[in-house]
Amino acid sequence: MLRNRFLLRRALFAVAPTFALGVASAFAQNAPLGLRNADTLATQPTANVSTLDLSTSAAKAAKKKTVRRNGPPVASGDSLPPLIAYPGAERIGLRGGISPRSAQSPPPPTIAAVPSIDSKRRPPLDDKPYDPTGVSFAGLRLKPYLEEDFGYASNPSFAPSRAKGSAFENTEAGLTFQSDWVRNEIHGSLRGGYSDYFADSSANAPYGSGSAAGRLDVSRSFSLDSEAHFSVLTQTPGSVTLPSGAVLSSGRRPLVDTYGGSAGGTAKLGNLALSVHGAFDRTAYDNTTLSNGVVDQLSSDDSNDWGLRGRIAYQISPIVTPFLEASVDKRIYDKGADANGFQRGSTGESSVGGVTLAWTNQLTGEFSAGYGNRTYQDARLPDLRGPLVNGSLAWSVTPLTTVSVKAGTSLADTTTPGASGAASHNYTIGISHALLRNLTLSATAGYATDVYSGLAIHDETTTLGVGAEYNVSRELVIKSTVTRTQFSSSLPNSSYVANVFMLGLRLQR
Repeated sequence: MLRNRFLLRRALFAVAPTFALGVASAFAQNAPLGLRNADTLATQPTANVSTLDLSTSAAKAAKKKTVRRNGPPVASGDSLPPLIAYPGAERIGLRGGISPRSAQSPPPPTIAAVPSIDSKRRPPLDDKPYDPTGVSFAGLRLKPYLEEDFGYASNPSFAPSRAKGSAFENTEAGLTFQSDWVRNEIHGSLRGGYSDYFADSSANAPYGSGSAAGRLDVSRSFSLDSEAHFSVLTQTPGSVTLPSGAVLSSGRRPLVDTYGGSAGGTAKLGNLALSVHGAFDRTAYDNTTLSNGVVDQLSSDDSNDWGLRGRIAYQISPIVTPFLEASVDKRIYDKGADANGFQRGSTGESSVGGVTLAWTNQLTGEFSAGYGNRTYQDARLPDLRGPLVNGSLAWSVTPLTTVSVKAGTSLADTTTPGASGAASHNYTIGISHALLRNLTLSATAGYATDVYSGLAIHDETTTLGVGAEYNVSRELVIKSTVTRTQFSSSLPNSSYVANVFMLGLRLQR
């Protein structure tokens, strides 16, 4: 027992000096180096100086020389020279090169910054989520539709007295198209339908209309354009093309067909635009049977109209463009004289001035005013002249409410004996409001006058209407309209009132 204690004490005395020497060496490594010019060494970067090892073997080697990574050995007794950068390390970002960070700028973060995660972009809202999208075909966007309506008309024949109401059915189909080309353009629309009155077959009538326009960009400053149109309508009592005061028989309504077009070009000289267009229009009438059994040979009034139109426009700003326009035309009838022996061939001149507005999403359209005159071949027919007012403006009062105003003037020929024609003025205002995203309410009011030249005849037509459209989806629309038409004439037994109530469905694509 005593022997074991003795051996343990000897081992402790042998280990203690070694442990003390190790502790002293550790404190010596953490203490400031006792070298000459130690202050100078402390201020030098330590990136290019090898770590000093003050262990027993390394200390001996350090007394002989100090090893540097870049440069010759330096004796331990000499002061350390300035550090030399790595060859080519002056490029920014390499170790040992010049740091691009200014001494005044804050030090970089000691940890990597957490990258921000971009939030998922929301798709933009569709301003018109229920408008038809159409079908793409050969660079064109086609939007077809089919509509079926049922309703009731209080006076389908527009009779001045003894009006008989009738339920009716109306079928209509149509198509609009628009090109999506980078250069050039073509657009247009087609529609056609048939109205069938169950209790008054004499009021049954087809109708249709269409137009197409195209533009060819020859260069940045010159373009060619053309336009074609047609319409098929039925003549009703009060139409300028019918003899005033004429009462139709129980047969079908007479048709009037018009078709034609125009072609020309536009040259731009800076903000100045010059355009010239030639036009052609053909009008053909169906004969009709009056209530007294007399057949009115309206086909004798078939005619061709040739015209030329010039226009000068100057763009003051992208919003306002004033213009001046002048036109001449010559109307030639197939037969030298109509059924009453009047030679209705004529020439016309007109000049107007106006302005085009293009205030995007606020106010767009065109307005013009001027004067027109028609001179007839037959000396018994007086000249037809008067002021011309034309315009079409669309004003977006709010994103939900739109107001549209239209005005039109025409100097139209007539078949009334003794009258050369009538100056027709039409004014219409419409308001539409999106009560919901898929429910739109609308109201319209119209006023038209026909003042005859050569006879003391004055006609007035007032139209009022309200409507609603409910979009079940992009493809299905429920629509309803109520209209009232009141015709007043200075001729006795010619005025009438007609009310129409209609409810229908429209399929669109």
